[in-house]
Amino acid sequence: MKTKLRQAVILGLILIAAGLGIFLVKSVRLGYPVVPGATATIWDFEIYLEFEGRDEPARLEVYLPASDVQRSFPQEQFYNGPFGLSLVAEPETQNRQAVWTYRFPSNRKVLRYMAQTVGETMATPLPPSFTQTEPETIPFQSDLIKRQAFIVWAGDLRRRSADDQSFVNLALQESFENRAAGEEYADEIAVLLDGRTSTRARLELARHTLHSAGIPARIANGVYLSDSRRRVETKHWLEYHVDGEDLRYFPEDPSGRFFTIWYGNAGLVDASGIEELDIQIGLQSHRDAAIDVVRSSQGSAGALGRIFGFNDLPLTTQLVYKVLVTIPVGITILVFLRQFIGFKTLGTFMPVLIGIAFRETALINGLILFTLLVALGLGLRFYLERLQLLLVPRLAVVVIFIVMVMAGVTVALTGTDQAIGLSISLFPIVILTMTIERMSIVWEESSASEAIKQGMGSLAVASIAYLVMTNSHIEYLMYQFPELLLVLMGLCVLMGRYTGLRLSELWRFRQLAQ
Repeated sequence: MKTKLRQAVILGLILIAAGLGIFLVKSVRLGYPVVPGATATIWDFEIYLEFEGRDEPARLEVYLPASDVQRSFPQEQFYNGPFGLSLVAEPETQNRQAVWTYRFPSNRKVLRYMAQTVGETMATPLPPSFTQTEPETIPFQSDLIKRQAFIVWAGDLRRRSADDQSFVNLALQESFENRAAGEEYADEIAVLLDGRTSTRARLELARHTLHSAGIPARIANGVYLSDSRRRVETKHWLEYHVDGEDLRYFPEDPSGRFFTIWYGNAGLVDASGIEELDIQIGLQSHRDAAIDVVRSSQGSAGALGRIFGFNDLPLTTQLVYKVLVTIPVGITILVFLRQFIGFKTLGTFMPVLIGIAFRETALINGLILFTLLVALGLGLRFYLERLQLLLVPRLAVVVIFIVMVMAGVTVALTGTDQAIGLSISLFPIVILTMTIERMSIVWEESSASEAIKQGMGSLAVASIAYLVMTNSHIEYLMYQFPELLLVLMGLCVLMGRYTGLRLSELWRFRQLAQ
C-alpha cells in the first residue's frame, strides 16, 4: 500500500513539475504573456535610399538586420523598382546584405527595405557561435610602432586587473578617456588611435584589446528604439562574452531597447555608379497583441509555441479546442469538490457536462431551463414507470418529450426580447435525458430527498464549473499553455490518493468530535 502511494505521489509530482516547467520556460524565458489582451510595442523599421543615376552600371550593397539575433521579421519587405536584388550572407560575421544592381540607371531612383521588430535588450543572449573563446593574438602585426605601444598598454592592463571582468572594465574605461599629453599611457593610446577620436575607432581599439586576452568581442551597429522618427542616426556599441556572461558596452545610454543592423567597421551602404545618395533610417512604433508577436518569432519561442499550441490548426479546429481544453479544469474542480468537500452529484462527470451546456444558455437561463425540463421529465418518467415500459423505449419517449417542450418554449418566446428562446434549442438533449433517468433511479432506490440533494449538488457544481470554464483568463491560459493539462492531471493523481474525511463528513460527525 505504501509503495502504491509513493508511486502515485511521485507520478503526480512529475506531471506537475513537467507542466509547470514548460509553462515557466514559455512565460519567463520566452516572454509569452500570461494574461489575455497583453500588448507589445512593435517597431516598423525602414531603410530608404534615394539617389541619382549616372547612366552607368550601378551597384548598392546595403546591410540588413543581422540574422543571428533572437528576433522576428514577420513582414520583411523590399521595394526594388527596376533594380535586380540578391541577398548575400556572411557566415563569419552573420551579416546580411541586399545587393541592388542595374545596368544604366538614370534620373532619380528610390530603394526601400522594411521590417518589423520588437528589438533587443541587454538581456538578449548572444549566439553560441560567438561566445566561443578565440585564441590569443596581438593585433597591429604590420605596424611595429603600434604593436609595441599595444604590448606596453595591454600588458599593464593585465597587471592592474584581477580577472577578465576587471580587465574588460579597465580597457573600456581607458579606451574612451581623453588623456592629456604626459598622462600615463596617453602616448600609447594616441598612437593606437592614430588621430581618430570617433566612437567606432575607440570601440575597435577595445575590441582588439579584448581579443588579445582571449575574450570574444565584436562591434555592433544599429539604432536605439526610443521614439518614432523619420531620420534616425546609427549607433555603435561593443558586444563581448566574459566569465560566462553575454554583455554589451554602450558609449551612449540606449535607454531601453535597441536594434542591431550589422557588425564590423564597414559602413551601412557601399555604392558605386550613382551620385547624390541620401540614406534615411525611419522608425515608427505601434502596439500589437503580445502573444502574436511571440508566436511569430523565428527562434525557440515560436518553435516551442508550435509544439505546445494549437495555432497552426485550422481556425474551426482551434475554436473547438478553445472549449475542449477548459473541460479538464471543470473536471479537476469536480474532483476537489467531491473528494474534499463532499458534494453529492448525479453521475460522475454529469455536472461538468451540464456546465458545458450552460455555455449555450448563460448561467441563470440555464438553471431555469434545467430545473423546468428535469421537473417535467421526472413527472413523465414516473408516469411511464407505471406503464412498465422497457428502458430503451422509455428513454426514447423522454427524449421526444424534451424536444417537444423545448420547441414549445422556443415558439412561445418568439418575437420577445428574451435570448433564452434562441439558445434553448442548443441545450444538449442527451444530457437532460440521462440526468432525468439517473435522478429517477436515485429517487426510487434511495429517497426523494436524496435525489433532490444530488440534483442540487449537481447544479451547484455545474454552476461553479461553468463560471471557471468561461473565465477569460482560464480560457486564455489553457489554450495558450496546454502544458497546464499535465498539472491538472498530476493534481487529480494526488487527489485520487486522499482517503480521509470530507468537509461535509466532519460537519456531519461533529457531535462525535465533541
